Amino acid sequence: MARRKALYQTVYHRLRYQILSGDWPIGSKLPPERHLADEWRVSRNTVVHAYADLEAEGLIFSRVGSGRYVQPLPPPSALPPLDWKDRLSGGANLCAPSLMTELHALVGTRSALNFAFGEGGPHTRLKAEFAKGIDPLHILETSEADYLFPVQGHLELRGWIAEWMGCEQVTSPAQVMITSGSQEALQMTTAILANPGDSIAVEMPTYFGALHLFQSLGLHLIPIPMDGEGMRVDVLEGILSRSRPRFIYTVPTFHNPTGTTLSEARRRQLLALSEKHGIPIVEDDAYRHLHFDQEPPPPLKALDRQGNVIYINTFSKVLFPGLRLGWVTANRPFMERLTRSKELSISTNTFVQHALWSYLQKGAFPAHLEEARRRYQRQAAVMDKHLSALVAKGVSYAKPSGGFYDWVSLPEQVSPKELLQEAIRQNVVFATGDLFLPRETEQPYIRLCYSYETEAGIEKGMRILASLL
Repeated sequence: MARRKALYQTVYHRLRYQILSGDWPIGSKLPPERHLADEWRVSRNTVVHAYADLEAEGLIFSRVGSGRYVQPLPPPSALPPLDWKDRLSGGANLCAPSLMTELHALVGTRSALNFAFGEGGPHTRLKAEFAKGIDPLHILETSEADYLFPVQGHLELRGWIAEWMGCEQVTSPAQVMITSGSQEALQMTTAILANPGDSIAVEMPTYFGALHLFQSLGLHLIPIPMDGEGMRVDVLEGILSRSRPRFIYTVPTFHNPTGTTLSEARRRQLLALSEKHGIPIVEDDAYRHLHFDQEPPPPLKALDRQGNVIYINTFSKVLFPGLRLGWVTANRPFMERLTRSKELSISTNTFVQHALWSYLQKGAFPAHLEEARRRYQRQAAVMDKHLSALVAKGVSYAKPSGGFYDWVSLPEQVSPKELLQEAIRQNVVFATGDLFLPRETEQPYIRLCYSYETEAGIEKGMRILASLL
């Protein structure tokens, strides 16, 4: 009896994960019970019970005489383009999100070996010599750092960003707004583009901060699966023939959590779909500048021919997270609407903007960024050495070419949540894969961040994890 229950749970959770991750896209037909039972070598009754529970949960539905399908969609029709830019002239529902569940709750003390946080460690911050690059007294005495900037932010800093981006679509400070980290940029952008109850297309798995934000705003998430080349644009194309999400959210470069990069061919296909259907793309590009060897394909914004891409980035990943400075750039009507929304928070920290501008003027940033890339590459290599040794135990992963993360599939018999609890007891923390899905579910993945710990810390933590597998 216990074995039959365990087998049923395995089938149920496997089906559930394939739906939530988008492997079985919304509107797709599920295999008949007998076919799936034969393929997975289980009894038909096991599949019937799993389908029944998924239907009760609202993840699938039955159509008499036709079979079962993943979540209903509107019937195919000659849907008109969304004309999303028309929304910019009117108001939008600026709902405040609920408090996001913090991954920091997994860490009881700073002494824990930290594979959970997507950020550079203290050693990276110290090497940046940010404090040596600024003079707080000089900033206060010679600038207006004690007062507020216009809501768009520090003019010269915005000009530097426009030049650093290096794309013809962004050439003026007027096209850039400084925000309190990229999360504020994403929150304001989402509130402008979508109202509670609207649908948006999101690659799955996805950044948990974005996931929680979208859910807190009452949005319906259409999951788009990923593979080794990033978002499955072919699946998205099929969904757009039946539905009109308010926008498409993507982390196309060194994706969080999988580390994959959307190929240039798929970037162009994604933009073509955006143009065809009039749907905006929100490009979250926080890891772009953290490549190891080869530079990634150009950002979607650099390939944007119709002003459909809203581009978001941050200084948190290339410097340190406490800086809390990001930016957003988009077409002029959107930036005007964003300015009105930003007025609700009055301004972004004035002194910190002055401090960052002072640091950039000293000329130390390019050398810091090069050194950070080399350091993260060395740290990734240490983690890779340990992960490759675990392949024989059933671990699988793809070697990263930039960013912060290894997306690791555990052996079938290992529970990510149970492994995490065992690791916490030995002072090691990481993120389980269900944090990056819209609902809690059993799944085989964990995300390991190699950017925070030193090489010695990674060696120690990975030896502990290896001993637990």
